[in-house]
Amino acid sequence: MSRSAVREVQVSGIIVPRGDVVVPTQIADSLHGMLACRAAPLVAGSLRARGRAVKLADVPGNDDESGDFDATLYLVTCQQQDGSTAAVAAVAAPGDALSGAAARTAVEEWGAVSASRTLLLAASPWCTGALHAAGAAREAASQYEGTGVKVYLLAPVSIPAETASAMSDLGAIITPSIGDVEPGSVVVFPAHGVTPEIRTEATRRQVTVIDATCPMVAAAQTAARRAAERDQQLVLISQPGHAATGSIASEAPEHVSVVEGPAKTAAVRVSDSRHLSYLMQPGVAHEAGAATISALRSRYPAVRPVVPAEVCYAPSDRAGTVYSVALGSDLMLVVGDPLSVDTKQVCAHARDSGTKVQPVGEIADIKPSLLASVHTIGLAESTSAPAGLATQVITALSGLGRLNVVRRKLSTEKAASAM
Repeated sequence: MSRSAVREVQVSGIIVPRGDVVVPTQIADSLHGMLACRAAPLVAGSLRARGRAVKLADVPGNDDESGDFDATLYLVTCQQQDGSTAAVAAVAAPGDALSGAAARTAVEEWGAVSASRTLLLAASPWCTGALHAAGAAREAASQYEGTGVKVYLLAPVSIPAETASAMSDLGAIITPSIGDVEPGSVVVFPAHGVTPEIRTEATRRQVTVIDATCPMVAAAQTAARRAAERDQQLVLISQPGHAATGSIASEAPEHVSVVEGPAKTAAVRVSDSRHLSYLMQPGVAHEAGAATISALRSRYPAVRPVVPAEVCYAPSDRAGTVYSVALGSDLMLVVGDPLSVDTKQVCAHARDSGTKVQPVGEIADIKPSLLASVHTIGLAESTSAPAGLATQVITALSGLGRLNVVRRKLSTEKAASAM
């Protein structure tokens, strides 16, 4: 780990109010020239935690030799991956002892954990079905932009935050209810699908439907309808809060039992297990459903699986990728809302490796103490992550020294059938 001493420099050309601290985004240094301060959000987070008012800004210059200065700069430098030099810095008003002490301490703490590191980056959390839906939604918003025709996307939205933001910029409307969709407009059905009632209402409102339902979710909906046609009971193995559960179960509510864990199999009631089958819901890892399937079979030995033409391996691949990244890391960062179901699931996959896990809802959640003695950082993104947050985290970490970024993804490939 780097233990560079904090330089204290008198600077001019910047006024810092007493009680405030300015965190430079770049500074002009007499020793190294113009320095980028990519770790500025990390320094700012530490200062705000100490009750300081913080502003991020460029600092024009330092080492004022005239004897007249406007502020005091505290900085530590470190090498970057490209061989350039970066700075960890903060600026306080002269004579402001409290702000100056906070600025120096923040720079010292982050300077103490600056080092060359490797970052293992898990692949995108978005499966093919979700990305296809995102593309369809964005294309619709672009196609109808400026035409006067409103484009709606039904929530919950299973698309990247960047796409949702871009759609909003194009005038598209994300709504949780088909009742908000105006007649004659365009509505995009999300990847996790919609209920028959929503489809009926869309027809009644005479809207143009762009159906972006994932093909695997659509296949599960078909399986539910066929179970009802055959007067069979279908156990849908799901997870709490999964968006696709309602759209599948609603196809045959009296013939579908949603089971979210082994204990819930006790609620399944059927007089003849030969008329009972089960289906792993698309979007749920097969490993996560193994215990539930075992419990179901112990109660109903004759229960049979519904095997769709295409099996959804995306959740298993994602879980395996997260576990692999965490296993190879000293610290695992999971970017996303700490309270979201998806973030909690990703954290659970990572903790299975025995690695320390930290959810990151904002950059300020990363503390200097987390990085002490950490040489390899793992990073996975939750579907709840705000647009650009993962990139901001990587950029900020790169400001603490050389950062070698390695992407990792596990992928299941179907083998060709033997002849």
